[in-house]
Amino acid sequence: MQGLYEAKLLSYPRTDTPFITENEFAYLKANFGKYSGFLGLDLEMVQTEPRKRYVDGSKVQEHHAIIPTKQVPTESALAKMDDLQRKIYALVVKTTVAMFLPDYLYEETKIQTKVADLLFQSIGKTPKQEGWKILFKQQTKEEKEDVQTLPLVIIGERAEVGVKSVEKETQPPKAFTEGTLLTAMKTANKTVDDEEAIKILQEVEGIGTEATRASIIEALKQKEYIQVIKNKLVVTEKGKLLCQAVESQHLLTSAEMTAKWETYLKKIGKREGNQENFITNIKKFIVHLLEAVPNDIEKLNFSDYQEQKEKEAEKSIVGKCPKCGNNIVLKKSFYGCSNYPECKFTLA
Repeated sequence: MQGLYEAKLLSYPRTDTPFITENEFAYLKANFGKYSGFLGLDLEMVQTEPRKRYVDGSKVQEHHAIIPTKQVPTESALAKMDDLQRKIYALVVKTTVAMFLPDYLYEETKIQTKVADLLFQSIGKTPKQEGWKILFKQQTKEEKEDVQTLPLVIIGERAEVGVKSVEKETQPPKAFTEGTLLTAMKTANKTVDDEEAIKILQEVEGIGTEATRASIIEALKQKEYIQVIKNKLVVTEKGKLLCQAVESQHLLTSAEMTAKWETYLKKIGKREGNQENFITNIKKFIVHLLEAVPNDIEKLNFSDYQEQKEKEAEKSIVGKCPKCGNNIVLKKSFYGCSNYPECKFTLA
């Protein structure tokens, strides 16, 4: 996406705002024909006025939503793009054009079936007007399941039903991939119970920002708290120790802390609070952690972590040090003596 931005085909990519202002709406509207031509479709613009679902200047902060620029790529420019860039550009254009197309309309049917004293409800949907969905022909599994036509019935009609008992085992949650963890960070409001915290986290879109979430995950990998195994994120023994060390500090490990900070920052913005109190309370919180966490760490069992490190060390041994007789081991980008800093022997 960065390449498309540098080629002046898409707007600034590091944004998590889903809104544009009326200025952007005006130029997108003026270029509707060019975007439709790029998609190879003869489309009619129906929604010609800004709608709050997409256009709300009050919700646009530093950057608006990702949209195409006035410049549409030529055939030669498209040929120079890789497949992923072409798909990303086409998706942004489709999403933009969809804003001007008719609504997707469907008819919803509900049937309530009474079995003894229990009431069961079935919901069916029948599409009536494709509208903007004409741009997105490939349906997801969830969308296919969502389109379900119910049979015609008469109120009070009796029906025979079959009942069967199904035994299933509870499955553990699926391991995160980097992609699903990014989504979980953005929707961190789902992990808290407090209604006010949920509302705040929805407004700020969870933990981190669009520009920082990926770097947070990268930092955890570099510090060896998590690792990628077969495209799945797995917590290392070192990471498990960290989790155990801060387990008693609920606020530190909960998205509620982000919500509390954001709440007070809003007060500062409205001049109902002051930054000195905010910073003072953060300092007190940090001092508390520095006093409490080391005591919690002393109670931890390091045996699994030490065993893992010993196994890793055995794999990295390449020989004996000619200076002191200790092992020569791999140290990230070079080989050196395991007796460092007493022995500074290295191999280039």
